[in-house]
Amino acid sequence: MSTARNFRTGLLLLIALGVGALMLGCRTTSAEAVHVVEVGAGEFTFSAPQTIEAGRVTLRLTNSGQELHHAQLIRLNDGVSYDQFATALMEEGEAAVPAMATLVGGVGAVSGHGSADVMVDLIPGTYVIACFVPSGDGQPHFAKGMMAPLLVTGQAMLSSLPESSGTFTMADFAFGMPDSLPAGPATYRVVNAGEPPHELNLLKLAPGKTLADAQAWEAAPSGPPPYQAVGGINGISPGGEGYMHLNLPPGDYIAICNIPDPASGQAHSHLGMIKAFTVR
Repeated sequence: MSTARNFRTGLLLLIALGVGALMLGCRTTSAEAVHVVEVGAGEFTFSAPQTIEAGRVTLRLTNSGQELHHAQLIRLNDGVSYDQFATALMEEGEAAVPAMATLVGGVGAVSGHGSADVMVDLIPGTYVIACFVPSGDGQPHFAKGMMAPLLVTGQAMLSSLPESSGTFTMADFAFGMPDSLPAGPATYRVVNAGEPPHELNLLKLAPGKTLADAQAWEAAPSGPPPYQAVGGINGISPGGEGYMHLNLPPGDYIAICNIPDPASGQAHSHLGMIKAFTVR
């Protein structure tokens, strides 16, 4: 994200407006002992555990606010401190990210009162959970307080790869995914096969609305958008991958990447990374 014009502000833009506080907790499921990191999003702060164990993690975002929020997961390069990264981000914006960190996924934009899950494998290191969604004043949510450090410790004891219903690829600049997906619970592997970072955010179109309606709204936003943001997977650096846990009802959807191209400044969606698909 992962959703309107200016869905990202620079590296990772989305949208905004609302109430609440972000609360991050950690529990463990019985199946394969996968840690579930619960993220409750609101406007414009979040509290997070200081430390979690390395390994396979499900990041669950529940948005109790009114604005769109996402949970971008960022691993800082070895030797880069959270304070250094936070200072550079506030001073330089998203342009500071590529030299200091790796994008390792996270939950794409979720509309108010929605929820979505992704799964990622975390190696030890210092991470940041941040929301890059811009508010109506153009200021990204991280600048309003939605950013926190997360220390991942221990050894990454990973079991076999999770079962998935298929693999989606993100290339320069297109999605490799089916035109139709089954409704209901499913897990999909998402791989960044491109050169820059990519995301695969999901929008559910309102009844009777089309891809063209969404593009027209993004070009000149007025009134509510013709879609609902339902998650997906946030920015992943080249060669990385993650898993989306989906439970989509039937309808018409859009997959979109709005990370901007550094050379042109255009969002990847304007370069071909936008795809309509159906869920039946």
